[in-house]
Amino acid sequence: MVATLPLELKLVDLSAVQTALQARATRRYEDDREHDNRIKIVAFANGKGGVGKSSTSAAFAVAAARQGARVLLVELDPQGNNAEDLGFVRSDIADDGRAQAAAILNSRPLTPTGSPRKNLFVVPGGDALEEITEELYCQRRLASQTGDTTWLGMYAASLEQVYDDYDLIILDVAPGILVLQLQALVAADVVIVPSKSDPSSRKGLRLITRRFGEALQYNDSLVMLGVVLFAAGSSATRVKKGIRDDLKRDLAGTEVPVFETDIRHVEAVAVEARRRGLVPQELLKEKDLDASLRKSAQDLARDYGALTGEVLQAINQLRESLNEAEEMEEASA
Repeated sequence: MVATLPLELKLVDLSAVQTALQARATRRYEDDREHDNRIKIVAFANGKGGVGKSSTSAAFAVAAARQGARVLLVELDPQGNNAEDLGFVRSDIADDGRAQAAAILNSRPLTPTGSPRKNLFVVPGGDALEEITEELYCQRRLASQTGDTTWLGMYAASLEQVYDDYDLIILDVAPGILVLQLQALVAADVVIVPSKSDPSSRKGLRLITRRFGEALQYNDSLVMLGVVLFAAGSSATRVKKGIRDDLKRDLAGTEVPVFETDIRHVEAVAVEARRRGLVPQELLKEKDLDASLRKSAQDLARDYGALTGEVLQAINQLRESLNEAEEMEEASA
Protein backbone atom coordinates (compact mmCIF):
# COMPACT_ATOMS: atom_id res chain seq x y z
CA MET A 1 0.00 0.00 0.00
CA VAL A 2 1.43 3.36 -1.05
CA ALA A 3 1.37 6.04 1.62
CA THR A 4 -0.06 9.40 0.59
CA LEU A 5 0.92 12.70 2.09
CA PRO A 6 -1.45 15.65 2.36
CA LEU A 7 -0.58 18.40 -0.12
CA GLU A 8 -0.88 21.91 1.25
CA LEU A 9 -1.29 24.60 -1.39
CA LYS A 10 -0.36 28.18 -0.63
CA LEU A 11 -3.17 30.27 -2.05
CA VAL A 12 -3.45 34.02 -2.50
CA ASP A 13 -4.16 35.93 0.71
CA LEU A 14 -7.59 37.51 0.21
CA SER A 15 -7.38 40.15 2.95
CA ALA A 16 -6.61 42.91 0.41
CA VAL A 17 -9.53 41.69 -1.70
CA GLN A 18 -11.84 42.02 1.31
CA THR A 19 -10.63 45.59 1.88
CA ALA A 20 -11.22 46.56 -1.76
CA LEU A 21 -14.69 44.97 -1.77
CA GLN A 22 -15.57 46.94 1.35
CA ALA A 23 -14.42 50.09 -0.46
CA ARG A 24 -16.69 49.16 -3.40
CA ALA A 25 -19.65 48.68 -1.09
CA THR A 26 -18.99 52.08 0.50
CA ARG A 27 -18.64 53.76 -2.90
CA ARG A 28 -21.91 52.24 -4.11
CA TYR A 29 -23.69 53.30 -0.92
CA GLU A 30 -22.43 56.88 -1.33
CA ASP A 31 -23.48 56.90 -5.00
CA ASP A 32 -26.96 55.72 -4.02
CA ARG A 33 -27.23 58.35 -1.33
CA GLU A 34 -26.19 61.08 -3.78
CA HIS A 35 -28.51 59.69 -6.49
CA ASP A 36 -25.49 59.33 -8.74
CA ASN A 37 -25.38 55.72 -9.89
CA ARG A 38 -22.30 55.23 -12.01
CA ILE A 39 -22.60 52.42 -14.51
CA LYS A 40 -19.27 51.92 -16.19
CA ILE A 41 -18.15 48.26 -16.02
CA VAL A 42 -19.61 46.43 -19.03
CA ALA A 43 -19.00 42.69 -19.47
CA PHE A 44 -19.37 41.06 -22.89
CA ALA A 45 -19.95 37.36 -22.25
CA ASN A 46 -21.48 34.19 -23.69
CA GLY A 47 -21.20 30.53 -22.76
CA LYS A 48 -20.00 29.70 -26.28
CA GLY A 49 -17.14 30.99 -28.43
CA GLY A 50 -17.36 32.20 -32.02
CA VAL A 51 -20.35 34.48 -31.44
CA GLY A 52 -18.60 37.80 -32.13
CA LYS A 53 -17.79 38.60 -28.50
CA SER A 54 -14.19 39.81 -28.95
CA SER A 55 -14.92 41.59 -32.24
CA THR A 56 -17.86 43.40 -30.67
CA SER A 57 -15.91 44.27 -27.52
CA ALA A 58 -13.02 45.75 -29.50
CA ALA A 59 -15.25 47.68 -31.92
CA PHE A 60 -17.36 49.05 -29.05
CA ALA A 61 -14.26 50.07 -27.11
CA VAL A 62 -12.80 51.94 -30.10
CA ALA A 63 -16.10 53.65 -30.87
CA ALA A 64 -16.60 54.80 -27.27
CA ALA A 65 -13.00 56.07 -27.09
CA ARG A 66 -13.46 58.01 -30.32
CA GLN A 67 -16.47 59.72 -28.73
CA GLY A 68 -14.17 61.03 -26.01
CA ALA A 69 -14.69 58.47 -23.25
CA ARG A 70 -11.63 57.24 -21.39
CA VAL A 71 -11.92 53.47 -21.88
CA LEU A 72 -10.18 50.49 -20.28
CA LEU A 73 -10.49 47.18 -22.17
CA VAL A 74 -9.66 44.12 -20.06
CA GLU A 75 -9.45 40.78 -21.86
CA LEU A 76 -10.29 37.87 -19.55
CA ASP A 77 -9.39 35.33 -22.20
CA PRO A 78 -6.25 33.20 -22.69
CA GLN A 79 -6.72 33.41 -26.47
CA GLY A 80 -5.62 37.05 -26.49
CA ASN A 81 -7.62 38.04 -29.59
CA ASN A 82 -7.69 41.73 -28.69
CA ALA A 83 -4.04 42.06 -29.72
CA GLU A 84 -4.98 41.03 -33.28
CA ASP A 85 -8.22 43.01 -33.35
CA LEU A 86 -6.45 46.21 -32.29
CA GLY A 87 -3.13 45.60 -34.02
CA PHE A 88 -0.65 45.46 -31.14
CA VAL A 89 0.53 41.86 -31.50
CA ARG A 90 4.15 42.85 -32.12
CA SER A 91 4.30 45.81 -29.76
CA ASP A 92 5.31 46.16 -26.13
CA ILE A 93 1.62 46.38 -25.23
CA ALA A 94 1.17 42.66 -25.88
CA ASP A 95 2.43 40.82 -22.78
CA ASP A 96 0.52 37.50 -23.05
CA GLY A 97 -1.55 38.39 -19.98
CA ARG A 98 1.37 38.72 -17.55
CA ALA A 99 0.36 42.15 -16.20
CA GLN A 100 -3.17 40.93 -15.62
CA ALA A 101 -1.98 37.81 -13.81
CA ALA A 102 0.36 39.84 -11.60
CA ALA A 103 -2.43 42.26 -10.67
CA ILE A 104 -5.04 39.62 -9.84
CA LEU A 105 -2.71 37.26 -8.00
CA ASN A 106 -1.29 40.10 -5.89
CA SER A 107 -4.54 42.04 -5.36
CA ARG A 108 -3.13 45.05 -7.19
CA PRO A 109 -4.81 47.53 -9.56
CA LEU A 110 -5.45 46.34 -13.13
CA THR A 111 -2.99 48.67 -14.76
CA PRO A 112 -2.98 48.85 -18.59
CA THR A 113 0.09 47.78 -20.52
CA GLY A 114 -0.43 50.57 -23.05
CA SER A 115 -2.77 52.61 -25.23
CA PRO A 116 -3.25 51.39 -28.82
CA ARG A 117 -5.68 54.24 -29.58
CA LYS A 118 -6.33 57.68 -28.15
CA ASN A 119 -8.41 57.33 -24.97
CA LEU A 120 -8.26 53.52 -25.16
CA PHE A 121 -6.15 51.58 -22.66
CA VAL A 122 -5.77 47.81 -22.62
CA VAL A 123 -5.02 44.96 -20.24
CA PRO A 124 -4.37 42.08 -22.68
CA GLY A 125 -5.20 38.43 -22.19
CA GLY A 126 -3.00 35.49 -23.11
CA ASP A 127 -1.48 32.27 -21.83
CA ALA A 128 -0.48 33.80 -18.48
CA LEU A 129 -4.16 33.82 -17.51
CA GLU A 130 -3.85 30.09 -16.94
CA GLU A 131 -2.13 31.01 -13.66
CA ILE A 132 -5.22 32.96 -12.67
CA THR A 133 -7.66 30.19 -13.58
CA GLU A 134 -5.62 27.63 -11.61
CA GLU A 135 -5.72 29.91 -8.57
CA LEU A 136 -9.43 30.58 -8.96
CA TYR A 137 -10.34 26.91 -9.20
CA CYS A 138 -8.29 26.17 -6.06
CA GLN A 139 -9.99 29.06 -4.26
CA ARG A 140 -13.37 27.75 -5.40
CA ARG A 141 -12.59 24.29 -4.04
CA LEU A 142 -11.49 25.76 -0.71
CA ALA A 143 -14.61 27.93 -0.53
CA SER A 144 -16.80 24.84 -0.93
CA GLN A 145 -15.36 23.67 2.39
CA THR A 146 -15.13 26.99 4.27
CA GLY A 147 -18.09 28.90 2.85
CA ASP A 148 -15.91 31.97 2.32
CA THR A 149 -16.83 33.45 -1.08
CA THR A 150 -14.36 36.35 -1.02
CA TRP A 151 -12.45 34.77 -3.91
CA LEU A 152 -15.33 35.65 -6.25
CA GLY A 153 -14.37 39.31 -5.91
CA MET A 154 -10.71 39.09 -6.93
CA TYR A 155 -11.30 40.90 -10.24
CA ALA A 156 -13.82 43.27 -8.67
CA ALA A 157 -11.18 44.24 -6.10
CA SER A 158 -8.51 45.00 -8.71
CA LEU A 159 -10.99 46.94 -10.84
CA GLU A 160 -12.25 48.95 -7.87
CA GLN A 161 -8.73 50.34 -7.46
CA VAL A 162 -8.89 51.92 -10.95
CA TYR A 163 -12.65 52.59 -11.07
CA ASP A 164 -12.35 56.37 -10.94
CA ASP A 165 -9.65 56.49 -13.64
CA TYR A 166 -12.00 55.61 -16.52
CA ASP A 167 -15.39 56.52 -17.92
CA LEU A 168 -15.95 53.01 -19.22
CA ILE A 169 -14.40 49.64 -18.35
CA ILE A 170 -15.07 46.81 -20.82
CA LEU A 171 -14.54 43.17 -19.89
CA ASP A 172 -14.09 40.74 -22.80
CA VAL A 173 -14.79 37.40 -21.12
CA ALA A 174 -13.65 33.91 -22.20
CA PRO A 175 -16.60 31.64 -23.13
CA GLY A 176 -15.61 28.32 -21.58
CA ILE A 177 -13.99 29.20 -18.26
CA LEU A 178 -16.54 29.20 -15.45
CA VAL A 179 -14.39 30.94 -12.85
CA LEU A 180 -13.44 33.82 -15.17
CA GLN A 181 -17.06 34.33 -16.16
CA LEU A 182 -18.16 34.46 -12.52
CA GLN A 183 -15.36 36.90 -11.74
CA ALA A 184 -16.47 39.21 -14.56
CA LEU A 185 -20.13 39.07 -13.60
CA VAL A 186 -19.40 39.79 -9.95
CA ALA A 187 -17.25 42.76 -11.01
CA ALA A 188 -19.55 44.21 -13.68
CA ASP A 189 -22.34 46.76 -13.52
CA VAL A 190 -24.05 45.42 -16.64
CA VAL A 191 -23.61 42.45 -18.97
CA ILE A 192 -24.16 42.29 -22.73
CA VAL A 193 -24.54 38.90 -24.41
CA PRO A 194 -23.52 38.62 -28.07
CA SER A 195 -25.17 35.59 -29.66
CA LYS A 196 -25.73 33.99 -33.03
CA SER A 197 -29.08 32.41 -33.82
CA ASP A 198 -27.98 28.77 -34.20
CA PRO A 199 -28.95 26.23 -31.49
CA SER A 200 -25.41 25.87 -30.15
CA SER A 201 -24.98 29.64 -29.70
CA ARG A 202 -28.36 29.94 -28.02
CA LYS A 203 -27.38 27.12 -25.67
CA GLY A 204 -24.35 29.23 -24.72
CA LEU A 205 -26.65 32.20 -24.22
CA ARG A 206 -28.81 30.21 -21.81
CA LEU A 207 -25.68 29.08 -19.97
CA ILE A 208 -24.51 32.63 -19.38
CA THR A 209 -27.96 33.63 -18.11
CA ARG A 210 -27.72 30.89 -15.50
CA ARG A 211 -24.31 32.17 -14.45
CA PHE A 212 -25.81 35.65 -14.33
CA GLY A 213 -28.27 34.29 -11.79
CA GLU A 214 -25.44 32.83 -9.72
CA ALA A 215 -23.53 36.12 -9.79
CA LEU A 216 -26.56 38.08 -8.55
CA GLN A 217 -26.07 36.44 -5.16
CA TYR A 218 -22.77 38.31 -4.80
CA ASN A 219 -23.44 41.36 -6.98
CA ASP A 220 -27.07 42.36 -6.56
CA SER A 221 -26.54 45.52 -8.64
CA LEU A 222 -25.78 43.52 -11.80
CA VAL A 223 -28.13 44.14 -14.73
CA MET A 224 -28.51 42.16 -17.95
CA LEU A 225 -28.44 45.10 -20.36
CA GLY A 226 -29.35 43.07 -23.42
CA VAL A 227 -28.54 40.57 -26.15
CA VAL A 228 -26.75 41.48 -29.39
CA LEU A 229 -27.54 39.29 -32.37
CA PHE A 230 -24.38 38.59 -34.36
CA ALA A 231 -24.52 37.35 -37.97
CA ALA A 232 -28.31 37.42 -37.94
CA GLY A 233 -30.08 36.89 -41.24
CA SER A 234 -33.49 37.83 -42.60
CA SER A 235 -35.19 35.88 -39.82
CA ALA A 236 -33.81 38.23 -37.18
CA THR A 237 -37.27 39.28 -35.97
CA ARG A 238 -38.37 35.69 -35.40
CA VAL A 239 -35.01 34.85 -33.82
CA LYS A 240 -35.25 37.80 -31.44
CA LYS A 241 -38.66 36.64 -30.25
CA GLY A 242 -37.30 33.11 -29.73
CA ILE A 243 -34.35 34.42 -27.73
CA ARG A 244 -36.63 36.58 -25.60
CA ASP A 245 -38.82 33.57 -24.85
CA ASP A 246 -35.78 31.42 -23.97
CA LEU A 247 -34.39 34.09 -21.67
CA LYS A 248 -37.73 34.55 -19.94
CA ARG A 249 -37.74 30.85 -19.12
CA ASP A 250 -34.13 30.86 -17.94
CA LEU A 251 -34.61 33.99 -15.81
CA ALA A 252 -38.00 33.07 -14.42
CA GLY A 253 -39.91 35.61 -16.50
CA THR A 254 -37.46 38.51 -16.21
CA GLU A 255 -37.59 40.70 -19.32
CA VAL A 256 -34.25 40.90 -21.09
CA PRO A 257 -34.10 43.20 -24.13
CA VAL A 258 -32.60 42.26 -27.46
CA PHE A 259 -30.87 45.26 -28.99
CA GLU A 260 -32.44 46.57 -32.18
CA THR A 261 -29.06 46.67 -33.92
CA ASP A 262 -27.86 43.39 -35.39
CA ILE A 263 -24.21 42.89 -36.31
CA ARG A 264 -23.86 41.30 -39.74
CA HIS A 265 -20.91 39.01 -40.39
CA VAL A 266 -18.90 39.46 -43.57
CA GLU A 267 -16.04 36.97 -43.54
CA ALA A 268 -13.85 38.82 -46.06
CA VAL A 269 -14.13 42.09 -44.13
CA ALA A 270 -13.50 40.36 -40.79
CA VAL A 271 -10.34 38.69 -42.14
CA GLU A 272 -9.03 41.91 -43.68
CA ALA A 273 -9.77 43.94 -40.53
CA ARG A 274 -7.92 41.49 -38.29
CA ARG A 275 -5.02 41.26 -40.76
CA ARG A 276 -4.56 45.02 -40.50
CA GLY A 277 -5.30 45.19 -36.77
CA LEU A 278 -8.26 47.53 -37.30
CA VAL A 279 -11.92 47.47 -36.34
CA PRO A 280 -14.42 47.91 -39.21
CA GLN A 281 -14.91 51.63 -38.51
CA GLU A 282 -11.18 52.16 -39.02
CA LEU A 283 -10.84 49.74 -41.94
CA LEU A 284 -13.39 51.77 -43.89
CA LYS A 285 -11.04 54.77 -43.85
CA GLU A 286 -8.11 52.88 -45.38
CA LYS A 287 -7.44 54.37 -48.82
CA ASP A 288 -6.03 51.14 -50.24
CA LEU A 289 -9.01 49.00 -49.20
CA ASP A 290 -10.16 46.85 -52.09
CA ALA A 291 -13.27 48.27 -53.73
CA SER A 292 -15.00 44.90 -53.45
CA LEU A 293 -14.81 45.16 -49.64
CA ARG A 294 -15.66 48.81 -49.17
CA LYS A 295 -19.47 48.53 -49.30
CA SER A 296 -19.51 45.60 -46.87
CA ALA A 297 -17.05 47.40 -44.57
CA GLN A 298 -19.27 50.46 -44.65
CA ASP A 299 -22.34 48.42 -43.69
CA LEU A 300 -20.49 46.68 -40.87
CA ALA A 301 -19.06 49.96 -39.57
CA ARG A 302 -22.58 51.36 -39.56
CA ASP A 303 -23.79 48.38 -37.51
CA TYR A 304 -21.13 48.90 -34.85
CA GLY A 305 -21.75 52.64 -34.77
CA ALA A 306 -25.47 52.10 -34.25
CA LEU A 307 -24.86 49.46 -31.58
CA THR A 308 -22.50 51.76 -29.69
CA GLY A 309 -25.12 54.50 -29.64
CA GLU A 310 -27.81 52.06 -28.53
CA VAL A 311 -25.69 50.60 -25.72
CA LEU A 312 -24.62 54.00 -24.39
CA GLN A 313 -28.23 55.18 -24.51
CA ALA A 314 -29.35 52.06 -22.62
CA ILE A 315 -26.70 52.70 -19.96
CA ASN A 316 -27.82 56.32 -19.56
CA GLN A 317 -31.47 55.28 -19.33
CA LEU A 318 -30.65 52.66 -16.71
CA ARG A 319 -28.68 55.20 -14.70
CA GLU A 320 -31.53 57.70 -14.84
CA SER A 321 -34.15 55.12 -13.85
CA LEU A 322 -32.08 53.95 -10.89
CA ASN A 323 -31.54 57.51 -9.70
CA GLU A 324 -35.24 58.35 -10.09
CA ALA A 325 -36.24 55.23 -8.15
CA GLU A 326 -33.94 56.19 -5.29
CA GLU A 327 -35.28 59.74 -5.23
CA MET A 328 -38.88 58.44 -5.08
CA GLU A 329 -37.98 55.99 -2.32
CA GLU A 330 -36.32 58.77 -0.34
CA ALA A 331 -39.28 61.08 -0.81
CA SER A 332 -41.75 58.44 0.41
CA ALA A 333 -39.65 57.54 3.46
